[in-house]
Amino acid sequence: MINYMVKSLKRSLKWRLISIIVTILIFTVSTIGISSYIQTKSSVRKDIDHLSMQILKQANMNLNRYYSEYELAFLMLSNSLEVRDWMRVSSPNVSSELIRTYERIKDNYLNRLFLQYPEVLSVSLYNPNGNEQHFVNTYALPLKYSIKNEPYFAQSGNYEKVKFITGISENYIDAANQKMKIPVLTLFKQLSNGYVKIDISLKPSQSVMSQIDIANSGVAVVMDQNGTIIHHSHSTEVMGHMDDHIVQAVKGQQEGSVFDKTGKELIIFQTIQMTGWKIIAILPYQEIAQSINYTRNVTIVIAISALIISVLLTYFAASSITRRILGLRKMMKAMQVTSSFHLRAEVEGVDEVADLSISFNNLLGHLEQSIHDHAETRVLQHRAVISALQSQINSHFLYNTLETINSMAVIAKQSHIGHVAVNLSNMLRYTSDFKNMQVILKEEIKHLENYLTIMKVRFKDEVTYSIEVPEEHLEAICTKALLQPLVENSIKHGRETTGESVHIHIRGEVVQGDKGDKLLLTVADNGPGFSAETLVRLTQEQADSHAHQYRHNQVGLSNLIYRLHMFYGGEAKITFFNDPFAGGAVVEVLLPLQDSLDT
Repeated sequence: MINYMVKSLKRSLKWRLISIIVTILIFTVSTIGISSYIQTKSSVRKDIDHLSMQILKQANMNLNRYYSEYELAFLMLSNSLEVRDWMRVSSPNVSSELIRTYERIKDNYLNRLFLQYPEVLSVSLYNPNGNEQHFVNTYALPLKYSIKNEPYFAQSGNYEKVKFITGISENYIDAANQKMKIPVLTLFKQLSNGYVKIDISLKPSQSVMSQIDIANSGVAVVMDQNGTIIHHSHSTEVMGHMDDHIVQAVKGQQEGSVFDKTGKELIIFQTIQMTGWKIIAILPYQEIAQSINYTRNVTIVIAISALIISVLLTYFAASSITRRILGLRKMMKAMQVTSSFHLRAEVEGVDEVADLSISFNNLLGHLEQSIHDHAETRVLQHRAVISALQSQINSHFLYNTLETINSMAVIAKQSHIGHVAVNLSNMLRYTSDFKNMQVILKEEIKHLENYLTIMKVRFKDEVTYSIEVPEEHLEAICTKALLQPLVENSIKHGRETTGESVHIHIRGEVVQGDKGDKLLLTVADNGPGFSAETLVRLTQEQADSHAHQYRHNQVGLSNLIYRLHMFYGGEAKITFFNDPFAGGAVVEVLLPLQDSLDT
């Protein structure tokens, strides 16, 4: 069976072609599918990691802002003159001085503090002389409450910074005189002669965590160095303890991401600079993997479906090709009987291609002649198109008319009208003489100056120009009507479109090229420059010109691109771009340097 299949492959071009294409398809589809899956898996992981990190950064900034504002308010209060005066009161008894100090603290600081931060629950002041004062905002404190009973009071030192302490406070009572359990953030600091404490509700900063939405079942957590949960996407978890494996995974690192294999979770974390706490996003890897698995399954289904369809199409395509080759062989054999074709190639083999090669060699002679004839026809056709593009009006009639206008301007003593008519007449004589398709640069510049003279009459000082061409380059050869369309484009899209004055600079120089010296002509203006769409269109038109896909109905720059390609082929180059500094449009034309029209 195998031997029969091998023999069939050797003798049949169709099955050989099918087997080769199917093998290539299987290899290509498999390689693309596997590579696509691996790349997609890596990209999804990176995208989720990046997105989560950006969300955490935003939450980190918001929390830092909260904590920074709290610390600033705390420091302003604790360093105020009124609080320092209160701390120096030595007698524990109520006095007029103590009452005045209390009123100043309340009026100057506490009222604004409670108004600006309604989440502040209380402010407590204590000095070792026995004075202790509590200012409450929303809930009340028991009469027997004292800072000395707080667990952190005995461990307090003269901190350089404000100490941030979190926990569940049971000190507050509601309107019904019932004790409450409230998650609070306590700012505490020992001064040189006393203590200041502010209790703040965690609800506003908890709302920041509640807004974090990275994945459907993912959670966002803020925990301190000991693993105590300060904020959680689920408020019921606040003041609980984070799993030890997560605490250890992020310990000692400022930010990053860790894949926890034990819990199959992706842990992304950052450090809150203000407090040193960690803000963490915990994403179940199974949820992340759903998109990856979906991509994998879709890739497999598409790959298999594409492979099956490709195999079927390959079979039908191969059958069609070989069937047509067999028919072509018969037709070519019939032509051999009556034709005088000569064999050119050595034929080897016994399959269909051998017969096709014999007939193909017999046709080469006629094909070569046909190609030669076709090339000459195309050249003549292109010359006719160029001639038609350069002479599309009845020049005799126009010359007589312009002479009449000039005479009328002289009679009417309107010399500027006469100048316009004369310059226009010179331009028309220049462009309508299509027998000479190439001119010296001096004549081309004269033609350009005729045009610019007309524009100066029309726009006066709103159109200015400068021409910088060394005397020794004025005899160089260029195609006719090369510079005027470029200058016209600058005026059209500068002065006529924007209404702003425009300055045009024309420069000519000789540069060294790969195949000898080149003539470089540059036209630059200070207008708005080419739009992105125009640059794309001009680039496409150049590509079409090189591919012989001409657009004869175009004028202006399109006409110029076409004529340059027809005159010089690949030896000429035209470049369109915008000045990176001034912003105006710049066109550079690079031509082979010729110093004689006979060259």
